[in-house]
Amino acid sequence: MRPQVVWFGEEVPMMSKAIKIAQEAEILIVIGTSLNVYPAANIAFSVGDNCIKYLIDPNPPALDNTANFIVIKAGAEEGLTILLKKILT
Repeated sequence: MRPQVVWFGEEVPMMSKAIKIAQEAEILIVIGTSLNVYPAANIAFSVGDNCIKYLIDPNPPALDNTANFIVIKAGAEEGLTILLKKILT
């Protein structure tokens, strides 16, 4: 059994619902992903134009479509701490 795990090529459960939620988001935080695994990566690129997008990863992917992300080069724990300080100040 592997609950909450999606392998390459598998359908993402409730994908259309996730995209709809992303389209309404004001802030999107992406942590530790290459943004290369589709269809799940589509969620990160489905947000509205006014959504503020953060990417937290010590080695962020060098993709053209991440140009609109504010990149925090750090691991998840450190990156979230940095982001929280940034948002709350």
